[in-house]
Amino acid sequence: MDFPISISVIMATYNAEIPLLKEAVDSILNQTFRDFEFLIIDDGSTNGSNAYLKSILDERVRIIRNPQNIGMTKSLNVGLKQAKGKYIARMDADDVSLPTRLETEFTFMEAHPDVIVCGAKRSGSIIGEKIKLPTPLKNELPEEMEEYRVRMLFNNPGPIHPSAMLRHEPLLTHHILYNENLKYAQDYGMWEEASHFGRICRLNEPLVYRRVSDNQISVAKREIQIQCDKLTQKKILSDLLGDISDAEVDFHYVHSTGYYPEAVMTPEVAKWYDRLIQANKSRGIYDQKKLESRIILLKKSLIRKSFKQGLSMPEKIRMMFRYLPFPSALKMLAGTIIKKNP
Repeated sequence: MDFPISISVIMATYNAEIPLLKEAVDSILNQTFRDFEFLIIDDGSTNGSNAYLKSILDERVRIIRNPQNIGMTKSLNVGLKQAKGKYIARMDADDVSLPTRLETEFTFMEAHPDVIVCGAKRSGSIIGEKIKLPTPLKNELPEEMEEYRVRMLFNNPGPIHPSAMLRHEPLLTHHILYNENLKYAQDYGMWEEASHFGRICRLNEPLVYRRVSDNQISVAKREIQIQCDKLTQKKILSDLLGDISDAEVDFHYVHSTGYYPEAVMTPEVAKWYDRLIQANKSRGIYDQKKLESRIILLKKSLIRKSFKQGLSMPEKIRMMFRYLPFPSALKMLAGTIIKKNP
């Protein structure tokens, strides 16, 4: 399949603050990599930002204005349907891409034809006027795809959505678009779909500065975002378990994502995880050892949270050996003793 352009950058915007929008646009137009088109979908903005967008003279920019507000997910699909690039790069209207972002991702994707999505595992952040960089990490390829798919059963492993680059051909071949039932957290659903047709890689170097504020979707619309996460998790869990209830999805989400400090280890949690293990033994969807290893890690986390309830040492020991395989319990006990008596 031939594509006339190397990269299509897709950004949807609705009433974005014009100074922040300009900063985001400039960060793309000033990339070291030049062979791209920049599709900006204005989702019916009413704050004057469309006038700024129409004033951009760079010939690589295409402004698509929705006649009415249709939401982020549908707007992203408008961009996907019009994109001409070999690769699709996502961008948000209030973030800033580093100058070498497109070059770094393009070079990586060209060298790894089995990869369908790449992006940043971590990013810098902009808090007010200050830029905060993540702790440097060794630049290496992430875990193998089997590990990634196991992690997806419990939460969204990434990459960070506005840092992502997707291979366009398999999206077209398999008719993959963003799930329009997901108002937010569209990336989780997209990664789940894409993961069936190629590897997903999260580069350890920061490629995007993400703006942090109380008005972000992840803050202001957190409850809706959680419900969208659960819709994706229900699809993944149903593939493994068959029909499951919303209450079961809620239970899984609370005890598996790590987002809930009140979640602790209980017999009900152990029974739930055992159900996942036994179902996979029958269906063989995931690598069994990797699934069981991930569940051990989750159990350890929940057990540690249980310790905060003021358990005595004998009670802690009983909990470790009740819920963990003997070698894992022994190792955790040793770590607990060392931590108590450094």
